[in-house]
Amino acid sequence: MNQSRKITEGAVMVALFAILMAATVYIPVLGILFVWVLPIPLLIYTVRFGPKPGALVLAVSFVATFLIAPAFSIPLVLLFGVGGYVVGVSYHLKRSAFRTLFAGSLSYIFTLVLLFVGSVVILDIHPFEALQSGMEDSVDAAEQMLTSFDQEIDEEQLDLYRESIAQIPQIAPLIMIMTGVGYAFLTQVIAHPFLRRLVGGTYRFPSLREWSLPRVFLWYYLAGIIMRLAVIEDQGTTMHMVVSNIFPLLEFAMIIQGASVMFQFVYMRNITRALPILILFPGLMLPLVQVFVRILGILDIGMDIKSRIKSNK
Repeated sequence: MNQSRKITEGAVMVALFAILMAATVYIPVLGILFVWVLPIPLLIYTVRFGPKPGALVLAVSFVATFLIAPAFSIPLVLLFGVGGYVVGVSYHLKRSAFRTLFAGSLSYIFTLVLLFVGSVVILDIHPFEALQSGMEDSVDAAEQMLTSFDQEIDEEQLDLYRESIAQIPQIAPLIMIMTGVGYAFLTQVIAHPFLRRLVGGTYRFPSLREWSLPRVFLWYYLAGIIMRLAVIEDQGTTMHMVVSNIFPLLEFAMIIQGASVMFQFVYMRNITRALPILILFPGLMLPLVQVFVRILGILDIGMDIKSRIKSNK
């Protein structure tokens, strides 16, 4: 009976994955939405029945989608199919949301690197150089359009854009890491309501105010600052590239920690959560706000200021 159920549900999940794949490929507008639920069928099945049945459904899904969309099946199944499978295995093994996020992130990052290498070696296309070229063309087109309308052009701002675009190939590892972590996080956030309904259990991330980085991150951040100062004039060197890809990750981690302090403060003081949201989302575009939030994160890791916030309830 259990074996029959595995086969039946497996067939349903393969069909659902194939339908979502077809919608993603052949319906461009809706495909932008459907691509984010691609991992869900395989993820749910793997959580319910385990790694081996999940791997079999993954393999069958690859064959089915190859018949529907040969050109897109390999990258999409590798990225979202394998990502959903890895997250499903982690949850099947009763691992926490953060441990699952780590496993899912590694899966997505590894797949992105694999697709990048395949694009360069097999297709002779460098994705990040192509992205750089496309963005440079967009800037040139915008400049020409403004010139044709006799609009004043801020040359300093334009040069700043061009310098940022020129850095894209150098920060390719950072882009892939951030993309991989973002994909893994979104996969879990989207999957949690389905898992709670279809599998049962408390699948969720802890509240942001409960997030806390290990104290060792403070030393990583300090080392990152020293290394950044040491190589600031050595652009183009290997060490400069390494620091350029690692230090923004540490800065982002401190921002997350600082945000958790802000949410803990409004929770303990019984203030609406809209306040930190209104400060963070528009404010993080401003360097001064970023510095303030990072300082909060640094102080919390070093002095545990969240535990010192008194309740006003």
